[in-house]
Amino acid sequence: MDNASITRTPPRDLEAERAVLGAIFLAKDAIVTAMEYVQPEDFYTRAHQIIFAAMVKLNDQDVPIDVVSMKNELDKEKQTANIGGIEYLAKLAAAPPTAADVGSYAKLVKDKAVARRLIETADRIAAKGYEDSEDLTNLLDDAERSILNVAESNNNSEMQRMRDLLGVSANHIYELSKQKTDVTGLAMGYPQLDRMTTGLHADELVILAARPAMGKTAFALNIAQNVAVKTDTTVAIFSLEMGAESLVNRMICAEGSINANHLRTGKLSTDEWDSFWMASKTLSDADIYIDDTPGIRVPEIRAKCRRLAKKTGHLGLIVIDYLQLIEGGNAESRQQEVSEISRQLKKLAKELSCPVIALSQLSRGVEQRQDKRPVLSDIRESGSIEQDADIVSFLYRDDYYTREEGQEQQAGPAPQPPTNAPEGGQEDDVPSLSEVEVIIEKNRSGPRGTVRLLFNKTYNKFASIDYEHEA
Repeated sequence: MDNASITRTPPRDLEAERAVLGAIFLAKDAIVTAMEYVQPEDFYTRAHQIIFAAMVKLNDQDVPIDVVSMKNELDKEKQTANIGGIEYLAKLAAAPPTAADVGSYAKLVKDKAVARRLIETADRIAAKGYEDSEDLTNLLDDAERSILNVAESNNNSEMQRMRDLLGVSANHIYELSKQKTDVTGLAMGYPQLDRMTTGLHADELVILAARPAMGKTAFALNIAQNVAVKTDTTVAIFSLEMGAESLVNRMICAEGSINANHLRTGKLSTDEWDSFWMASKTLSDADIYIDDTPGIRVPEIRAKCRRLAKKTGHLGLIVIDYLQLIEGGNAESRQQEVSEISRQLKKLAKELSCPVIALSQLSRGVEQRQDKRPVLSDIRESGSIEQDADIVSFLYRDDYYTREEGQEQQAGPAPQPPTNAPEGGQEDDVPSLSEVEVIIEKNRSGPRGTVRLLFNKTYNKFASIDYEHEA
């Protein structure tokens, strides 16, 4: 550690501290203004901390703050001698010419306090680094969390007046009225679903839950593709279960309508090769970033998204596959751990003003019911997931269960091979179609309901059902 950092005087502004305390003696409302910015621990000297704490206490008791009431309170707490006696109180009360600038002085005090905390945090991080006794991942995680705590302590937003908020709201609604569509957020590419949710909105946490192999990863990737390809926005995908190459192959199949099995074996027809190159060109032009770090933590996700937002300037969507695979820091209870992760993801959406889609597993309890359509309580290790989320949606397919029971698909007859297929044609050449229910079980800003989509498992692709032309 640099010896200079030990001998330097920490940042402080004693004149500003005295000005704040003196202003409170001068005007009865100055304490209210000061408390918007500072707490007792934000003052540098112990004497000033004691004095401000006593002022806050008197204010809470509706006792006028003057030299006499302060002396009585400090005597009661046996702190008068520790602040320099009544003489120092009198000196503070006589010092400031006006209380009008108490807010400016209080902000100076706060800024110096945050700077001191930042230095203290950096020193602790450096000390841990020199000790070399912790795992590097844990060290980085703790360091980032500590820095974020300092940043959050400086994030004091002022209360906003209704008149100002109404003006902002009116302008926003007027701009929306000029649009020709009801979709006011990011369009997911499925008209019925977009109408029900009005699209994906900034600050929203969207939970997409389903049993394994139901198609939730394919659906999330389809949404990510639609957003990135059709809009000028950046999409970040965090895959904790599948590798980046597997995700890319899935997206190529969906974009080019290419048989996934053909892509896995490399045995593509001439037409499929043409589709492959066209799909690759489309996806290469899309601003999609993939991270397949296993066991990633929310602070790492936040740091990477923050850097990506700064780099691109237009991070529009974050997709996480899936929530229960994110590592947490609470070893006492996995449910508490997952609940904390969901809260952090909601904070991430608000911090970056960007919708976050987090995939989630469902518990096995859904398998025991006659009606296997999921409900909120089926979310695995749910805790507060359903409370933090703005939208909770489930995927449900009848054929997922009828296949397991050895029954015929109830959605209709199985698709037949084309009449021009060669004799003994490959079964995997026939598209495997399923009707999927997207069940919106919670929608904080809109209606709940069910949207039916068509899932082509051969291409890993979801499509809207055109009800108007079904006949």
